Amino acid sequence: MTTLENLYYGNIAPHEYEVERGSEYDVTAKLVIRHEQELSATLTEQQKAVLEKIKDNHTELMSLGERDAFCRGFSLAVRLLTDAMSGKT
Repeated sequence: MTTLENLYYGNIAPHEYEVERGSEYDVTAKLVIRHEQELSATLTEQQKAVLEKIKDNHTELMSLGERDAFCRGFSLAVRLLTDAMSGKT
């Protein structure tokens, strides 16, 4: 199968990746979780519900940002390849 076919059939998922233990991403994610747990322990049920809504909205924003970054990166890659194929520098 070609790369394009693998992408079409879902065998390639650019938005999925493994997080390396101890990486900057891993450390930061763990800090976010720890701080969220500490904050949640001090909140009322109503405040916890608001926090959950905020987290859901933040997740949606991150997803939209990742999608846009992927599209912009793909477009840039195509332009770079087009320039390279045409001999432009």
